[in-house]
Amino acid sequence: MSTKNLKAIPELVRLLKDGDRDAFHQLYGLFANKILCTCKKMYLPHEDAEEVVQEVFLKVWEKRQGLDCSLSFNAYLFTMMRSSIFKRSRKHALEIAYRQYQLNFGERETCSAEMEMEYEELKHFSEKAIAALPKGQQEVFKLKFSEHLTADEIAGRLQLSKRTVENQLYKATKRLKQELSSSDLIPSDFFVFLLFF
Repeated sequence: MSTKNLKAIPELVRLLKDGDRDAFHQLYGLFANKILCTCKKMYLPHEDAEEVVQEVFLKVWEKRQGLDCSLSFNAYLFTMMRSSIFKRSRKHALEIAYRQYQLNFGERETCSAEMEMEYEELKHFSEKAIAALPKGQQEVFKLKFSEHLTADEIAGRLQLSKRTVENQLYKATKRLKQELSSSDLIPSDFFVFLLFF
């Protein structure tokens, strides 16, 4: 992307905010391929990567009136891309984890109702373990793994230092690993996935 294009982005965003379709198409042309390539680097199949690009720009159009021309449009796009990838990946990761769990630790279930019940039991156990964390650790942990915020973003939201946030995350994760790995209900190589759901 040229320096000329970089200087034009705030103006294109301003025009987009006013509903200018040409500005929207120009921004799409500047950023769509970058998002697509980033998705592929994160191991998304090509079709999924293309869907993420479409989802991101659909949201850009729908939320155009709330755009802030003074902020980085690139960062805004990549925040939405990350959110879309996380949502898409959660279900896929859980399915993989559950299949692995079935292969290693149990007979294959044929009854979907029984599988759902087992999953709910595992989910309840992990939620209970998270709820037992001290309030500060619990808040930081949920912002990290439910809202997918960075340590810097959490620090800003909670008005804490980044070091405090990282320390709280370390303590929370360590405690949850100990709690979950000591349970007979959850195999050690499966409980890690539960931390993200």
